Amino acid sequence: AIGVGIAYPFDTLSTKAQVSSGKSAEKQANLIQNIKTIWINEGISGFFEGVCVTMIGQAAIKSIQFAVNEITLLYLEANATIQSNLLKMAIAGTLAGLLSSFVVSPIELVKIRMQAQNKSSSNKKDDNHDDSDISSQVYRNDFECAKYLIKHEGWRALFFHGLGITIIREIPSFAFYFVAYGLLARSSFAVQLGNHAAPLVFGALAGWAMWIPTYPADIVKTLVQVQDSKNKNMGPMQITARLYRSGGAKAFFDGLEPKLVRAAVKHAATFWVYEIVMNMLRPISV
Repeated sequence: AIGVGIAYPFDTLSTKAQVSSGKSAEKQANLIQNIKTIWINEGISGFFEGVCVTMIGQAAIKSIQFAVNEITLLYLEANATIQSNLLKMAIAGTLAGLLSSFVVSPIELVKIRMQAQNKSSSNKKDDNHDDSDISSQVYRNDFECAKYLIKHEGWRALFFHGLGITIIREIPSFAFYFVAYGLLARSSFAVQLGNHAAPLVFGALAGWAMWIPTYPADIVKTLVQVQDSKNKNMGPMQITARLYRSGGAKAFFDGLEPKLVRAAVKHAATFWVYEIVMNMLRPISV
């Protein structure tokens, strides 16, 4: 949750870029344009739309992910015949990603709706307005957004709209994430960096390891969840085809730069706090 709050403006910029991906060139905005638009129309608070529900949700999500990873590793160490530490870490990360997806999906649905809203157009709609794109809907806060979503799209949409693509993203993400951190933590670099610097550096690298290969799935997920689930929408495969037609492979990496900055900051803080807590708990459990 701490890492989320620190790095959240970069997440907002990434989502803004993703939402405009696949649109005509004149409707797309680059990083600087997005920063200026948010600042002019909403001020500093615009960079933190959806941060409350995300921080609350991330506390639960990270608890699930790290607990499942640790418990699975302990179980595999004690009971499995698997000798490869790499395979054990991959299995644990895969399970952590799968189980946490059911919490991640509704939290990120609200977050994406908050970040995608366009307050500058709240009082006007152009002729090209697309009812399946709810970015013109404006919410005062995260809880109003969740309430509106439940009222107009239903509880099922909250928990299942975009769940499939979320699972597709989360499983490989956390396999890469925990494997990368586990391998780095067991390397000679851990000793050289020391107990405080190592989690920061390795956490940042683990964040990049999880996001770079799975970012195309993330951009498709954003475009799925930004759609009103009550309308006839495009599915993940249709969105993938549209993105490729509009911009080729490059379109699947729109908004990657701020996402990588966010990932480095967020996951460095996450693993730093995690290691401090675990070092406090481990002596007690011995």
